[in-house]
Amino acid sequence: MALSIPLPTQESDMLHLELVFINLQARDREEALSFLAQRMAALGVVSPDFPAAVLAREKAFPTGLQMPEAALALPHTETRFVLQPALAAAVLAEPVEFIAMGTEMQRLPVRLIFMPAVLHPDDQIQWLYRLMTVCQTPGFLPRLLQSPDRASFLGFLRAALNAVPR
Repeated sequence: MALSIPLPTQESDMLHLELVFINLQARDREEALSFLAQRMAALGVVSPDFPAAVLAREKAFPTGLQMPEAALALPHTETRFVLQPALAAAVLAEPVEFIAMGTEMQRLPVRLIFMPAVLHPDDQIQWLYRLMTVCQTPGFLPRLLQSPDRASFLGFLRAALNAVPR
């Protein structure tokens, strides 16, 4: 039986402590992505097919991004696998290799993963825009990476997202 989280009433309500992980241990990107996607499925926000869909999409369309202060990954998949909007996030204990978006071979050492799950394609574009906006803010990524716990991470992320004009 899946757990559930309340339906969001605004974008920042997609953020839940149950989907934030600090110092997550993962051998590789597949293990990290599987863990996050399976947690989302266990909470009932995505379908049981979501984890496999995320892995398949990551293989076909890599999501690693080198930002000025850190590399991150934004794995996502089609909205048809989403039951309820949510965002999973992880700070990895050690970097894992992701392929850079738009390339086939450029490898990036990633410690920060955001996995958005949204109901409508337009929402996905909006979420990615908002995340990219805050991730380009000087000091934002280092502060997230140094978050001592899930509550600190979530509070800082929520405040930053809420500050982005809609």
